[in-house]
Amino acid sequence: MNKKTNKNRIGCLWLFLITVFTIIGFGVLESIFRYKSIFLLIVAIGLAIVIVNKMIGRPPLKTILGQGVVLFFILFCFIQLSKFLSESLTEYNPPEPVFIAEEGVKAAYIIENKDTVNVFSSNRVWRDNYGKNYSTSLTVRERDFLRLENHINTYKRVYNKNFWGNLYHYIEQKDTPSLDLIMEAFSTINESEHLNQREFAEMVVSCIQDIPYSLVFQGECLPASSYEDSAKRVLTECPDCCIGNIKYGIQNPISFMQNLKGDCDTRTVIIYSILKYFKYDVAILNSNFYRHSILGVNLPASGIYKVYKGKKYMLWETTAKYYEIGKLSRNFDDVNHWEVVLTSQ
Repeated sequence: MNKKTNKNRIGCLWLFLITVFTIIGFGVLESIFRYKSIFLLIVAIGLAIVIVNKMIGRPPLKTILGQGVVLFFILFCFIQLSKFLSESLTEYNPPEPVFIAEEGVKAAYIIENKDTVNVFSSNRVWRDNYGKNYSTSLTVRERDFLRLENHINTYKRVYNKNFWGNLYHYIEQKDTPSLDLIMEAFSTINESEHLNQREFAEMVVSCIQDIPYSLVFQGECLPASSYEDSAKRVLTECPDCCIGNIKYGIQNPISFMQNLKGDCDTRTVIIYSILKYFKYDVAILNSNFYRHSILGVNLPASGIYKVYKGKKYMLWETTAKYYEIGKLSRNFDDVNHWEVVLTSQ
């Protein structure tokens, strides 16, 4: 009886310690690799077994196998449940638009080639999806804004199946040369922070995600009561978070940087333009079903992706803060409803 009791006690203690060390280990591995997976769970359990065996000894092999399997399935179910709840709680809803005074757009000037150049500048302070803090100024020249403000109105529509892709390409080609001050700002951050390819993309996307969401309409901005729930909520919280009479309902990047009012494709186009400039394989995806636009980036990552011409584009929400690469709201996560309309490569 005593031997059985001692074995039971050792077995129970062994399972308890394995559970504790597995949870700790999995948390550490997740923070390092920035994603949850079965592989990380197996590694965490293996490390926990090694540590606990050295601490209190190894119970019979039958106990290790039996309790290890039970532990794996319990923790696996817990991880899946936590991911489900996390996704459920992050349904796509444009956040309450709140501008910090210091981050609004201001008229200023810079010196270029000994000349004074008027600019529009926004001092941005933001945190990426993994807790890293950044700050910079997003600046465009006044003369570039005045030259490009209404250039979408002159776009000659090509009547084919890929209207939006052609329009986005036209906008990117016209605006990118005048985004050079913004490119320099992001390059400076990259050099000072020694970012890798994934971290640089994260920095750029989270910067645009941090800008409060605004509606962009082809017609006039109407009272909040005139719209469906999502638009109504935005305008109820922030009546000024709307810009109207914009051709095709999209702002070009220069205009977006001048007033910081952008909806989904306004944001995907500027991020596409920036990442393309820095040689990323990036895409824009639209959905008629969801009436939404998102980004796709061909980078190693886990999560939701769309295969296009043999390449895997990780999907990325741009209209709300803290959406990581490969993560979409459950309202928008059916890849069959997403169509790639433009790629950089």
